[in-house]
Formats: sequence, structure tokens, C-alpha cells
Amino acid sequence: MTTLQSIPLNRLVQSKSNVRKTGRSNGIGELMALIAAHGLRQNLNVKPTSGNRFEVVAGSRRLEALRRLAKEGRIAAQEPVNCLVLADGDNPQEISLVENAGREAMHPDDQCVAFQALIEGGKSIDDVAARFGVTPAVVRQRLKLACVSPVLRKLFRKGDLDLAQMMAFALVDDHVTQEAVWHDLPDWDRDPAAIKRSLTAGGIQADSRLARFVGIEAYEAAGGVVVHDLFDADQPAVLTDAALVERLAIQKLEEAACYVKGEGWQWVATEPKPDYATAYQRVYPRHVEGSDNTAYDPAEMDRAGARVFLDYQGVLTIERGLIDPASVKKEQRAKAKIGAGADPAFAATMIEDLTAHRTAALRLELAHNPAAALAATVHVLALDLLYGRAYDRSCLELSGRSEYLERHVADLSEGSAHGVLAVEVAAWQETLPTNPADLWDWCAAQDRDRLLDLLALLAGLSVSAIRGKQERSGTPHLRHADRLAEALSLDMHAHWQPSPDGFFSRLSKGMMTHMLNGVGEGQQAAVIAKVKKTEAAHRTASVLMTKGWLPDPLLVTPLDDDDHGDDDDADHASAGAAAGDDDDDGEA
Repeated sequence: MTTLQSIPLNRLVQSKSNVRKTGRSNGIGELMALIAAHGLRQNLNVKPTSGNRFEVVAGSRRLEALRRLAKEGRIAAQEPVNCLVLADGDNPQEISLVENAGREAMHPDDQCVAFQALIEGGKSIDDVAARFGVTPAVVRQRLKLACVSPVLRKLFRKGDLDLAQMMAFALVDDHVTQEAVWHDLPDWDRDPAAIKRSLTAGGIQADSRLARFVGIEAYEAAGGVVVHDLFDADQPAVLTDAALVERLAIQKLEEAACYVKGEGWQWVATEPKPDYATAYQRVYPRHVEGSDNTAYDPAEMDRAGARVFLDYQGVLTIERGLIDPASVKKEQRAKAKIGAGADPAFAATMIEDLTAHRTAALRLELAHNPAAALAATVHVLALDLLYGRAYDRSCLELSGRSEYLERHVADLSEGSAHGVLAVEVAAWQETLPTNPADLWDWCAAQDRDRLLDLLALLAGLSVSAIRGKQERSGTPHLRHADRLAEALSLDMHAHWQPSPDGFFSRLSKGMMTHMLNGVGEGQQAAVIAKVKKTEAAHRTASVLMTKGWLPDPLLVTPLDDDDHGDDDDADHASAGAAAGDDDDDGEA
């Protein structure tokens, strides 16, 4: 006959008859918290064994939780444990199977109700979390689910909504809005993303240009509501009233425009959305005699204006010295009237013919004058690469282009060259004249060494050795990049230092193992296969960075006459290995 007996914890051992073999450690922390707060609410099933001990046939997870509590000193090693001692005729495996079979996890809405009752009874969120072995964030999430409309919660209990849909509805607290969205969405389009879009249809994300410019504090002070997704921390908050955000942004822009208008400009335009289509002519500040300062000529300010707008990051930007195209046309018509009595103009075909001859002469003369050619080359490259939207242009049809590297890089801090190059560019921009119209005179006045220094920088800014996602490794510009690296004796160790939480964290564990094996660290490769991915990244980084290791894309590919750059198979194999187990964040 089965009997109830109190047995000291240190006399209980695991039984091989226990049918639960998988996941014995899952949720042990939560179980420990429950036992510590509420005691052992369910007896263990045991049978006697040798040495005055008892095997735990059913309750191995509870036994493990009790042992860990004892190890932490939260209960005594001899803590009495209520156990049901099986009779001689009882089958241990059958008893273990009976206890583990037929279990059903608590419905999330039941947990919501229970947590809500505890909070209303005076318990804090931290208290509830500690007593049930979950984080405070989980308690908040369950309380947030309890704020969903009772109509939808009833459907949730019936199985007509799943947990992901409920979490989407919890984004807002308005029951009427929640129910309206549920009824308005068609059956086939009720996924969580569609629900969130409908709930925030009149809103704007907190990381948008206008929202960043206005600021959440100012928006809330004006009566705006901000909603946060407690179930997805990676999603930005949503400002529910986009029209209010736009009004506040315009108001803030107009305040800045009033300040700029007070400087004496003829007009000031405000642009919540930047206008890049209008081609303005410009006037520039002039040097003030007797000082190091520059200032705009009041006469030119009388015919020019400014625009106040937000850049793509939501930063207030002011462009001064702009001449409205309509004013330019008006001035041109006035000049045309003044010159109406002059000699007739040449026909367009003749002008084209004459200027073609002049162009040929310019080409020939420039080809015979290296110093002038050098100055002209520096001039056109500097206009393109250092002056941005410059309104002057060279008659040379050279083109300077500099790829925006930041959009290709996950972590700029891993490469030292970005910051050094930015400092050098800034130093040259301080040296060069502010007005691009003055750049030619500056270039013409420099000696050859000075221009060569600037030319070297400009040529460097034009280098693009980026390999695109769909691009083969042997394409001509990448092969040339290798030759250039050889000529420069490029050592990427001096320019690139990866971090465990940056570069290595983006690798799969399969790639880390491959890299460690490649440097003869097979023992370390075996270790990281058994640890969490974060620890694997740190271990791999500590080993490889002491070996002087560099990834293949940073190495110079030796020139091979037979190499036609067709190595797609190898590239695809590497890509497959890199993607192999990126999501593996548990035990191997």
C-alpha cells in the first residue's frame, strides 16, 4: 500500500525509472521560485533503495529545484520532503508516466487574471515576479494583455485569436478601437502586423524625421499619446497623432525661420519635407577686412533668401544665400531689354560651331601645360567631393564620386580609417575657400606639392572596393583594388579591429568553428560547439585576434594569369556556411 512519509532531502536520489528524459532542467528557475515562495505543493513519488535512500520515481524536476535551493542555502540539506512511498507491487515507470501524461499548460489569459488579482491585492510587480520565478517584464506583459477588450479575450479563450494577435491588440488600451479593428479587418488579413498597422493608422513612429525633430516630451506636453510595444522592444514607440506632430514641427520650423528672417534676408522658406528639385543660384559671404570673419553683403541679402528644413535625420538645417529662380529670370529679362539695341546674336548653330573650335583649342593647350592640368583636375574633383551641392562646375568632364561607406558598415568603430579620414577631410575643408566660386583662384595659386597633396586625398575619396551582395569577387574593379593594395603595402591589421559583440556576434557558430580549425585550434572549436553563441563569439575573438588572423575579404588576392574571377561556387559555399546556424543561441 502507498504511504505518505516525510523524508530528508539528502536521502532522495534520482531514479532511472523516471520516464522524463528530455527537458528536465527547463524552467527550473521558475520552479525554484514557486517552491521557495509557496513550499512544495505536490508530493514526490519514491521507492526505497539501498543505503537507506529513496529513488524519486515521479518529481525529478521538483527534486532538482529542491537541491538547488539547498545548494544556495535557501533551505536545509536535511529539509523534510513529503513523499508518497510506492507499494512493492507498484510499477515505477507506470507511476512516472501517469504523473507526466495528460498535463496541460495554464492558458495565458488565466495567468493574466491571476497576476491582475495579486496586483490589485497589494502585491507589487517585482513581488509577483519573484514569487513565480519570472521577470518583471513578463508580469507587465501579462497585465498588458489583461487590458485587451473582454470581447477579444473571450475569443482568445475559445481559440479564435492566438497569443500573437492578442499581443498586437495590447498595443493600445482603447477597447472600442481594438474591437473595431478586429471586425473591420478581413479574416485573411488578421495577422499581428496588420492589426498593429490598423491600430496605429493615424500615427507616426518615434524614430521618424518629424518625431525626432519635435521630441516626445513636447508632443506629450501638447496632449499627444505615445504607445510602446511591451512585447517587441526592437520596435520604436508610436506617436498616435501624426497631424499633431506635423503641426508642432511646422511651428518649430517657423520659429527658426523668424530668427533667420531677422538677419535681413528678402525671403525665408520653411520645408518640413526638403525640396531638392529647385535649383537655386547662390551668393556667398565675403571676407571682412581687418578680421578673420566673413559676412554677407547687405545688398546681396536684399535679393536672396534662405530655406529652413529638416535633413533626413530630422536635424534642423539652414541654407542661406539662395536666389529664387523666378528672380533670376526676372533679372535676365530686364538685362535683355537693356541690350535690345546691340548687335544681333549669332544663330545657335554658329555658336555651337565656334565653341567646338574653342573647346579643341582648350584641350590642346591644357594638354601642353601640366601645371594647369593638375590644378584643373584638383578643381573639378574638389567641387564634386568636398562641396556637396556646389552650384559652380568645371568645363572638364571629369567626375568625382565617393561611395557613402557608412551605409555598408555595421559598426564604424571597428575600423580606424573612417575617423582618421574624416579628420583629414575636415582639415582640408577648413583650408579651402568657403565660396566654391573662389576655388579656381585658390588652386591656381598653389605650388605643385600642395596640389598633389590635395589630389591624393581626392583620389583616395574616390576609391570604391566594396563588393556588393550580387557581385562576383573577380570583377575588374575588385581585382584592381587588390593591385592597389599591393602597391600601397596595405596592412589591414593597422586599420581594422573586430569586437566580440560586433563582427564576431554576426557569425554563425559553424563559421567560428571553421575559423578556429583553420588556425589549428581544434580544441577551442570543439568547446564553442557546446556553449551559448555569445560566449562562443568571445572565445573565438580572444583566440583569433592573438593569431594575427584576418577574414578573406580583407586579404590581398595574388595576381593569377589564369584567374578570370569566376569563383561563384566558393562564394556561395562560404555564404551557406555563414548562414548555417545564425539563430543558434542555445546549447549545441
